Amino acid sequence: MDFKVTRVFTKYNQIFLNKEYRQIVLYGGSRSSKTYQLMISMAIEMIKRPRLRITVWRNEKVTCRATVMEDFRSVVNSHPLLTTIFKENKAKGTYTNIKNGSIILFEGADSISKVLGLHQHISIFNEITEFAEAVYLQITQRTEETIFADYNPSKKFWFDRMKLRADTVFIHSYFKDNPFLAQPIIDQLLSYEPWLPDSYTIDKGVPKYKDKVITKEYHPPPHPTNIHEKTADEYMWLVYGLGIGAEKPNKIYRGWQSMTKAAYDLLPYDEMFGLDFGTSNPTACVGVKFDGDNTFFIDQKIYVPMSVAGTSLGKLLTAKGVKHDDMLVCDSAKMNYVKTLRQENFKAIPAKKGSDSINLGIEIVQSFNIVVTTRSEDIWEEEGGYSWELDRYNKPTDKPLKKDDHLMDALRYIITYIYWWYGLKSRKDKERAAS
Repeated sequence: MDFKVTRVFTKYNQIFLNKEYRQIVLYGGSRSSKTYQLMISMAIEMIKRPRLRITVWRNEKVTCRATVMEDFRSVVNSHPLLTTIFKENKAKGTYTNIKNGSIILFEGADSISKVLGLHQHISIFNEITEFAEAVYLQITQRTEETIFADYNPSKKFWFDRMKLRADTVFIHSYFKDNPFLAQPIIDQLLSYEPWLPDSYTIDKGVPKYKDKVITKEYHPPPHPTNIHEKTADEYMWLVYGLGIGAEKPNKIYRGWQSMTKAAYDLLPYDEMFGLDFGTSNPTACVGVKFDGDNTFFIDQKIYVPMSVAGTSLGKLLTAKGVKHDDMLVCDSAKMNYVKTLRQENFKAIPAKKGSDSINLGIEIVQSFNIVVTTRSEDIWEEEGGYSWELDRYNKPTDKPLKKDDHLMDALRYIITYIYWWYGLKSRKDKERAAS
């Protein structure tokens, strides 16, 4: 039977069939047909192999079944023979090959019991940027053969270090790899291009003009049509058009610096801690050292949902170096957790909250130099995606997006507390006093 396969399918399928890699990662722009091509491969495998078990994951079950399962349904409905082979169970979120017992399950990481209990031959992570690393590890350690993942590179995140692994291959694609894409969609993606076509190059994921990195000050000639029609958008073009990633224009924090963990440990300042509680979401803890002037130094301590931590929060804090007499500023929305930590003799202090406390806390953090250890991968991931919501005109509001902000919250709790407790002056305060 003939399927509508694209260059994406050709790129990865031979690698998959040869079992060259444990993990195959498909990344790139929007509408390159990454997920649909994977569903074609899985349908073929389920026909070839009896009693094969495949699980497809997204961060939320309802989204997984509304998107990826719908792609698999389209594959099945594309040929009359497939509709006689595959039986759907909508309630369970499965398709079963009734001739040989192979099954594909569409599930969400929000069903923690499923994450911990399922075993499979093949796992597929759709939009892996949505997953906590702890959940990913729980699934992959129960996967016997191949792991697939796909994503649009819209931010830095923990999965980037997989590029260093010998058992993982990354395969890039973008909308021009999909010959079946409707022309109106192609036209919309092309409308984001901000620069004159063919006037610049992409070198290892970095846009360059005359061999120099493109910046706001140094860039190619503008795209005559897109600039005139006000459709040009550098971020949208790089992320969803070319699929190579870019910094969001509505990003909240900028200019953070990095340092090694060894250098952080040598700093002669007291270490204090910020803590944000989570059960299915990550519990996040940061260590903070302050130089008494303009700089906060940050190190990630904990980033794991308590539902999969395998120990109590108190024991986890102790294991990460938090002592009972250390200042530990916590999310005050969950006072039962704060009380439990106090009963265990931790110096747990509820964070200050009130009218506009989030925006005020962000302003305080923005006013200081922030230096983060290079090992704090989840901090860097959250910082890269921590953004202001956009209004209907695509302009930033003064409201932060409430997503993947657990370490950002923990960092804000402790820095804001130190700021108020010690009567600190931010750069803005000092500038106002000097003027």
